[in-house]
Amino acid sequence: MKNILESDRLFLRELFLDDIDGLFEFFSDTETMKYLPGTKNLNEIKEWLSLVFESYQRMNFGPWALILKGSNRFLGYCGLYLQKNVDGKDEIEILYGLIKRYWGIGYATEAAKGVYNYGKSELKLTRFISLIAPGNHRSSNVAKKIGMNLEKETLMWGTNYHVYSID
Repeated sequence: MKNILESDRLFLRELFLDDIDGLFEFFSDTETMKYLPGTKNLNEIKEWLSLVFESYQRMNFGPWALILKGSNRFLGYCGLYLQKNVDGKDEIEILYGLIKRYWGIGYATEAAKGVYNYGKSELKLTRFISLIAPGNHRSSNVAKKIGMNLEKETLMWGTNYHVYSID
């Protein structure tokens, strides 16, 4: 299995069905999912993975498994995703989600910086967004640390989100 990218402490690779236990730990935690549409059961996670696999095929990118070097520990995911119709236009989102016990160590920022650099250099993308629920200060801090600024607020999936962007 090939790594998509590496940073000092992490590597990112494609997600696989074998990652289901780590994804379940992330998606089933109510605190982790507080600012996302809600917890997911195993069938819903498999449906989400189907969308991820489709993104790999269609776009050659998607959310990737976030793995701690040395231990091969699954920490969560980080990657790029095509968000359709964000205020009338399609946008490339840098998204990230970490299992709660790995919060506050800088992994999300390290991974998001790597994904941003990969998107610019390898995929030649020029604009990125992150959709972040108001009040999700952890995620907005990650966005700010990689150089994003709050651009606007938008309504997606029936919920208000802040749109952080970097060009």
